[in-house]
Amino acid sequence: MIRSPVSLETAALTGGVCVAVLVWLRQRPSSYPGDAIPKSKRLKREPKFKEKSQRVEKGWQPCTEGQSEVLPHPVSGQQIWVYTSGKACPDVPEFHPAENPNSADIIFRNAKLQAWKGSTPKDHAPGDCLSAVRKGFSFYQMLQCDDGQWAGDYGGPHFLLPGFVISAYITGNMDKIFPESHRKAIQAYLLNHQQVDGGWGTHIESPSTMFGTVLNYVALRLVGVDAKTLECEKGREFMRQHGGALYAPSWAKFWLAVLGVYEWKGIAPVPPEMWLLPSWFPLHPGRFWCHCRMVYLPMCWLYARRFTYKAADDPVTSALRCELFPDQTYAQIDWRPGTLSSNMLKTISSNPNKSKQQLVASFLQATCPQRGRH
Repeated sequence: MIRSPVSLETAALTGGVCVAVLVWLRQRPSSYPGDAIPKSKRLKREPKFKEKSQRVEKGWQPCTEGQSEVLPHPVSGQQIWVYTSGKACPDVPEFHPAENPNSADIIFRNAKLQAWKGSTPKDHAPGDCLSAVRKGFSFYQMLQCDDGQWAGDYGGPHFLLPGFVISAYITGNMDKIFPESHRKAIQAYLLNHQQVDGGWGTHIESPSTMFGTVLNYVALRLVGVDAKTLECEKGREFMRQHGGALYAPSWAKFWLAVLGVYEWKGIAPVPPEMWLLPSWFPLHPGRFWCHCRMVYLPMCWLYARRFTYKAADDPVTSALRCELFPDQTYAQIDWRPGTLSSNMLKTISSNPNKSKQQLVASFLQATCPQRGRH
């Protein structure tokens, strides 16, 4: 077994050179995601959303964030939401996910239009091209933010908000980052996007997946929704039908391990030693796609530290250890890498390179030093 960092780097360098040669021979970049998935292997299920939705309480107003005391660079264009209770607050439009799961910024647009004090475009249709362009300019100036830019919703992925909620929870800053009004809004958002089968998609237009379901179920519980509610029961039933959290993909398992409801022994390796490779090396993490490297850099640190929240001492996370694994107790789970590395539901997996990744993961499991938990 390879245990020293020097041996590990040598092994990683040797393996990386071999992979780089293969990539070069195939004339494809190292980040090539694979060919298109054949139709026979694509998801057969279609997303099905609820007819009724939970309405967000009125009082939310968008505004531009001021200069942060934490960030060293000038802040420009960062949008935040501020909640103010009172009868003078504008009403929030209804959201119908069954008609269109994209919110189309309806809350933001409604707030900006109601706050507009200038002239508004006429209702009648323009008579020529120039009049149409001017009418368009008149409308979009009503949506322009105070610092000159136009804000837009980044609400597609369903795996971003859960990470934010988990981070706030394990650092003890839930009430500071997400006051009660924010937690209610998060609950409404998550429940509105829960599908008829009880699950959540990887993104807002996706059919339910274990990735989206596991993470959003955890987020829903952490923001205060009781496990006995109908929505949580349906979420657990979807997970039960598809094997439980053991069948979630690696990013979901990583967040669960940080939260303390999944053991690090069952996590695919994320070795920080890869960052010690020379920068010219084709597979150096710094050469990855920007979103990929910015995700795996902190993941490498957390994996090296085996950072884990003390879930057993917390009633909510202790309960999640039971809720996420319906067919066995947490203490009975076999966390050995060989047992869990291939636990990805075939009907949900869309990774064309899964077998290659499992081979690399098995190699790293055998070579990565076992670090202590902190």
